[in-house]
Amino acid sequence: MNKITFEEYKSGIRVKYEVSRIDDVTGILLNPTPAQLRNLCLMKLDNSLTNTDGYSFRIFFNVKEAADLRKTIENFDIGKFKPIISFLKGEKDSENTTRIELAAILVNFNPRPYNKYLLNDKISERGNSEDSLFVEAKESVIDNIPFGFIEKVALKEKDDKIEKKTAIFFAVLLSLFFMGYTVKGVFFPKKECMQWEGDHYIAVDCANDKLGIGQLELIIPIDENIMKLNKLDSNRKINFFKNDKPIVWYSKHDGVVELFNAPGFHPETGKPLKPITTYIIKKYNLKK
Repeated sequence: MNKITFEEYKSGIRVKYEVSRIDDVTGILLNPTPAQLRNLCLMKLDNSLTNTDGYSFRIFFNVKEAADLRKTIENFDIGKFKPIISFLKGEKDSENTTRIELAAILVNFNPRPYNKYLLNDKISERGNSEDSLFVEAKESVIDNIPFGFIEKVALKEKDDKIEKKTAIFFAVLLSLFFMGYTVKGVFFPKKECMQWEGDHYIAVDCANDKLGIGQLELIIPIDENIMKLNKLDSNRKINFFKNDKPIVWYSKHDGVVELFNAPGFHPETGKPLKPITTYIIKKYNLKK
């Protein structure tokens, strides 16, 4: 994951929070508590989440069934909202992408999620950041121009044709600076997203905008924990338990039981994985 770009994404969310806490008609964001953020999540749910927001919700709340999302939120441990509050207020940073994406939804930061932010090629729309971000960028360009450069241009290039070329040069320079992330993303794409390929996740660039639940080519921002998920070969001998606790998770897909090495969601259907049981092992004659 591009550290600089991800930090920029988080900064944009915090800037949006400062704006939203004043404009929020509910008053929740003015000085949010864990219980109030839980209620805000329920309000967002009532207003119909997009596919991508719904996916972020299901990951954060670790919901077992899509139909139980509301019930899961209502019974959720509100203490887990405290790191999000600390992040929004700038009291404590966070590298947890799940929390960051939920924070983006709560303050209505756009474009989101992170991979859509990377694909956005209009700096003026990136994260709804304030004009100060662009002022700093312009100052950075000017500060890096060698001392005396402008004076030398004025002395050596007096005719109108040369001056026009100089103006074009500076325009191109500024344009390239502001388009830096976009150009870099096109010609030197960073593998900041991941995609399921057969039985494991692989790192990919975010150019293919296919987000949502139930798509075979789901592309999402890289999450190191989810990246560890692997599908197991059910035709080979597997240790299902350790100290009488399940260490394998399963999901029934197209009438077939599929086994995985960790909890989470099925990479292709989005359904939650369930811990293996002796009943399932016997019913489907799984090898052990």
